[in-house]
Amino acid sequence: MSKRKAIEELSSNNKKPNNAKDYVFYTAVNKHNGKPLIKKIHPTKIGERPIYKFFIDYDGKYFPLRCMLDLGSTSFVISPQAAKAFQVPVVKRLQPQKTSDVGGKKIKTEGLFTVPLGLSFGNHRTFDVKDHAFEVMDTSSKYDALIPAWYLAKHKAEGTATGHLHFPHCDQSCFGHEKLRPDYEISYDKRVALRPDVINIGSVISRNPEIAK
Repeated sequence: MSKRKAIEELSSNNKKPNNAKDYVFYTAVNKHNGKPLIKKIHPTKIGERPIYKFFIDYDGKYFPLRCMLDLGSTSFVISPQAAKAFQVPVVKRLQPQKTSDVGGKKIKTEGLFTVPLGLSFGNHRTFDVKDHAFEVMDTSSKYDALIPAWYLAKHKAEGTATGHLHFPHCDQSCFGHEKLRPDYEISYDKRVALRPDVINIGSVISRNPEIAK
């Protein structure tokens, strides 16, 4: 098959049925003398998928989620187990949403989506009533939610391919979302400050000796 014909076939919306006879199978034979070649062909490597710890929030409450960055996903996804465990409010769809996997096969969904949720990673937090709802859908037991490609592009994420996710070029409005403690003029991040397993989160130095009294 020529290169042009192969490209046209791949770009066609009507793909022909898969047939085992259409494959070109590898044969370990020297094409010059016809003698067998002793060569090992290693199978496909199965690597690990990086899982990141994000936080969702609503009504002032933060909940941790094990999230996978999915460049093939077109929407946020949360597992039914996580939605139920954190009692996230959901909405029932009037019309079913067409959903398919990477092979184009239809995926059965719950027919539910959440109310818009805040989404945090480190000190980067976003919230938008127009696009922060999560589709409720079964996920792997290794993660609770999927983060779509459009979100990562919108907030200029880096490190998605190296396992070191960060948002160095995102708008400053997505940062500095910590809570203000009413008793003192200092701010703290409730997700860290109230964690029982934190041993030391830093030091506070008072510039006004009257505060210490």
